[in-house]
Amino acid sequence: MHDMIEEGQAEIEAGLSPQKQVILDAARDLFVKYGYEGLSIRDLAEQCGLAKATIYHHFQDKQDIFLSVLGHAALTMHQRIVEAAARGETPVEKLRAMVYAYCDMLVERRMVFFWSLRANAETEEQLRKFVQTHKEHLLGPLTQIVHAGIEGGDFRAVDAQMSALCLLGMLNASMAYRIMFDEVQDSADVAARALDLFLSGISTKTCQ
Repeated sequence: MHDMIEEGQAEIEAGLSPQKQVILDAARDLFVKYGYEGLSIRDLAEQCGLAKATIYHHFQDKQDIFLSVLGHAALTMHQRIVEAAARGETPVEKLRAMVYAYCDMLVERRMVFFWSLRANAETEEQLRKFVQTHKEHLLGPLTQIVHAGIEGGDFRAVDAQMSALCLLGMLNASMAYRIMFDEVQDSADVAARALDLFLSGISTKTCQ
């Protein structure tokens, strides 16, 4: 687990200058507000207070910016959830810490909107490659914990990776609903309810 934290941190820090971070942060906000099609490099330059030429110095085009925003978010979320899990002792404690940290990140970075964006003709193939490249950053830690719980007798003998995928899907959908319809910014209630449902399905004992 410690190696995974160091690896994630190294990937986040590698090649990310302060100027590039400013561009990614501004792009994230504009993508959330206007979607992929609605973002223009001119608007991004104004938001950053930088010249368009400076943005093109760091990124090839809008698609490159979009995938970079997603990639940096995935690595950051990976590091955060692995750090959270390291504070737990049992598989249930690790899973609980990870779920709460993940939901906090969805609200903090509004990444739930990115996870639910539909691919278009321009981004579909690149998004498919992105998911294949980064799926282990989110699924891997959850899958490891579920697998450890199975080996320790805390969880039933389920498909660990599929169970982790189902949990992520439940969290993403629940947070999207709360943010878009209820305008609730507290993620703790969603995390608690989703985790309770998940543990009720895979636990071999009552988990409090």
